[in-house]
Amino acid sequence: MSQELLPLVGLILFISSLIQGAVGFAFGLIALTFLTLLGIELSVIVPLLLSASITQLVVGVCKLRKHIKYPPLIKGSLIRYVTLPLGILSLGYITAAIGKAQIEQLVGFLILLIVGLQIVVRPVPRNKLHCFWTFLAFSASGYFAGLIAVGGPPIVLWVMTHKWTNQQIRSFLFASFLASAPINFITLYYVLGDEVFASMFYGFAFSPLIALGSHLGVKLGHAFSPEKLRAIAFSILVISSLSSIAAPLLH
Repeated sequence: MSQELLPLVGLILFISSLIQGAVGFAFGLIALTFLTLLGIELSVIVPLLLSASITQLVVGVCKLRKHIKYPPLIKGSLIRYVTLPLGILSLGYITAAIGKAQIEQLVGFLILLIVGLQIVVRPVPRNKLHCFWTFLAFSASGYFAGLIAVGGPPIVLWVMTHKWTNQQIRSFLFASFLASAPINFITLYYVLGDEVFASMFYGFAFSPLIALGSHLGVKLGHAFSPEKLRAIAFSILVISSLSSIAAPLLH
């Protein structure tokens, strides 16, 4: 990665961590989009974001640890650990038939459809969902994470259907993404080998800046009501879905 790009990379990571600190997710979605625009290769971006995300996730979990709901977190993480390798295995077979770009478009359409249904139907948030929806959301998250490296949206949608407080929503998202970091690293190392370490170094080097952004974002997030948080989350999901759909067309 060019040294001239480092200030812009640092700014992107800071803004991304600020937004994730406020709403509980979107660090990877935002950072990936803008780092790609800088011309940085995905083989560099993905390991960099993995190491960079650990810092802001740890900050978020530490600050909101009293609000984490551990039973669904443990259950959901186990489901993701099982289905993520299935996504990786499927990637090789599916890309041979239709290509990874078309897969991303299809997933973008699905997420956009689900968000649209949530907005139109407006389901009432509940204290607890049926176990079927929990299994579906976390298995889809693990599968999509292995397939296209984007497993956040199904978890975000699952969390937003709960009658939880602002702090409970954000703490659960932070903890869920942090719990998946080890298997993400193993997967990356399996795919890229030792070259992941050079890219991850950049992510750790920006840790103080990312921690500051996350700290300020968590404070900012306290000002949002759960309803406002849902609106922001759905807006980010819509934008990311449209990006997935439009990216191959733009290329």
